[in-house]
Amino acid sequence: MSHAYWWYFALIYLSGVMAATSIGRITPVSVDLENDLGLSLGQVGLVASSVTAVAAVLGLAVSVALRPLDPRRTLIGGLVVMGLAGLLVSRADGFPLLLGGRLVESMGYVVVVIAAPVLILGLGDDERRTVALAVWGTFMPVGLALGAFGGGLLSAGFGWRTSLVVAAAATLAVAGAALYLPGTGARQAGPEPEGPADGAVATESRAGDGDGPGGRWARARRLARPVALGAGFATISATIVTFVALYPTYLHDEFDVPTAAAGTLTGSVSFAGVAGGFAASVLLRRGARMKYLFTAALLMPVGAFAAFGSTGGLGISMTSAVLIAVTNELVVATVFAALPLVVRTSADVGMANGLVAQLGSVGSLAGPPLVGLVVTAADGWWAVGPTLLVGCAVGVVLLRAAVGRGQQT
Repeated sequence: MSHAYWWYFALIYLSGVMAATSIGRITPVSVDLENDLGLSLGQVGLVASSVTAVAAVLGLAVSVALRPLDPRRTLIGGLVVMGLAGLLVSRADGFPLLLGGRLVESMGYVVVVIAAPVLILGLGDDERRTVALAVWGTFMPVGLALGAFGGGLLSAGFGWRTSLVVAAAATLAVAGAALYLPGTGARQAGPEPEGPADGAVATESRAGDGDGPGGRWARARRLARPVALGAGFATISATIVTFVALYPTYLHDEFDVPTAAAGTLTGSVSFAGVAGGFAASVLLRRGARMKYLFTAALLMPVGAFAAFGSTGGLGISMTSAVLIAVTNELVVATVFAALPLVVRTSADVGMANGLVAQLGSVGSLAGPPLVGLVVTAADGWWAVGPTLLVGCAVGVVLLRAAVGRGQQT
């Protein structure tokens, strides 16, 4: 059973990785899109970021809509939608069709990232699921790196349309492999998770179905921990996406690193952060308390002070950038591992994951422009560190509140 468990998990993880490649695969072909389709830089940026649009606007609504459905079928359906939309994007001859295809792809993306953790819980086994959820939290940097580097190699050798066709075909192939996952109903998504320390799981879950003031208050309490987890995750997402968005420009401005090389260095640093996710899985397995791992998020602004400090040279800046990436993945992995701990019943895991996906996407979209405005107003890169410190401090408070005083892995 152990081998089957990890085989099934690998398929689910690969599904998430393929979803994440959709975010990174536009970056290496952006110049080709500008030249071949006559797009502006702003249009290319919108095409690149639009794959998270549905998650940012409708993440919670999609999770509620998917709740009665078999998560295996929804995962496969999401991958199929992404694959077919990717084929459409590869044939686009202008901005409207390109953006439309990406928005359809975004619908598949949010379905995959919501259904996958529910499926992981459906595999059962309390001891292994914490490790599996922590490892699942690394799907984003792995997918981003695969999309950026793999897409770059394919587009350089065969053109941007071929690179997108190959990515779409790979996504459809993973959808076919996912047919071998065990089927399960959404309301049979694994054992009941541990509830809050007060032990009021069953009572509050039933009370939440009422329509009176008491029922509304119970529903609010039922959502409190997932909302806190998602809001805290938003600050973490904003931090890492801000770093990825601004660091290449900083390297170019401060150290005269060529633009292409700066992007490659930033991508390499982001991928190195995967080590943090696996470190989290080991620490959680050994009984580390989640609230302490969440507190490690404060190391990200510490790293930002040095990475964007314009002192100490390129080596110090790059080392500090790695600290940001590794710490980010450690915290992200812990967020996903905390999902079964912040809900009242296992049936609510999809809802909690929808909140995390939606609020995390909001943070990803809002972080770079907000920090960019602060840097412009302060007239210096030094402002990145203090700005991220405020956001991460708020995030740590929210994340620690989400898991509560009495909860532990």
